[in-house]
Amino acid sequence: MSPTTKLRKKLSRLNAVRPPMPWHKPRIKFSAENTETVILIHGLWRSIWAMEPLAKHLHSQGYNTVNLAYSSINKPMDYVIDSIGKEVASYLEKGTVHLVTHSLGGIIAREILPTLPRENLGRMVMLAPPNQGSEIINWLEEKSAPRFTLGPVGLKLGADQITAPKVPDHIDTAVIMGNKCLIPFFKKLIPGASDGIVSVERGKVEGMNQFHTLKADHTFIVSEPDVLNMTLSFLQTGNLHPDTPATEQNHH
Repeated sequence: MSPTTKLRKKLSRLNAVRPPMPWHKPRIKFSAENTETVILIHGLWRSIWAMEPLAKHLHSQGYNTVNLAYSSINKPMDYVIDSIGKEVASYLEKGTVHLVTHSLGGIIAREILPTLPRENLGRMVMLAPPNQGSEIINWLEEKSAPRFTLGPVGLKLGADQITAPKVPDHIDTAVIMGNKCLIPFFKKLIPGASDGIVSVERGKVEGMNQFHTLKADHTFIVSEPDVLNMTLSFLQTGNLHPDTPATEQNHH
């Protein structure tokens, strides 16, 4: 790996943990020749900067991109779902729209999809989604200080607390999970393989078409080169790996 590549990777990792700020606005990149739009929805305590490497990659490959900015911390879930749902709906009026989500963003997508018109709805890639909740959230709920930092939305992400609908049959969906836990203590709290926040098994959701795991942790999975390429591949072809039959991809 060249020094330049190493530097870019370090910067991407730093951006992934930049906190959200009130003045953040959606980062929108449109080109007249592009006919499809990808809307990116970041996770809890993350910001537009976490999804920017993916947005840049997808835009360079011919997609319009809308990297959404929203408050995942101090607004109630109903408010978040309503505001993001309206924003996604506004782009559906203009042409094909795909969704790419990270963590909490996947739960929000599940909530808004039943409210959206099917016409012009493309595909969805969910990165590290807590589709069946996270044991880490349950543990944090028991601690007064960490509980406060979760906010009203985070408190709804505990294991077996997710009430969002399944993924609708009319949208092809891929789930990509990491199996690398960077915090040894959290390994004791999460049964089986996990990304340090969500277990691989709890990333699964009824209605998904493809499921893949790779060596990545929860926070930095969004900028992994393999994830960038698999996300692009699924949006283009409906397969995470175009050279592999879809039926062989569900158990990696």
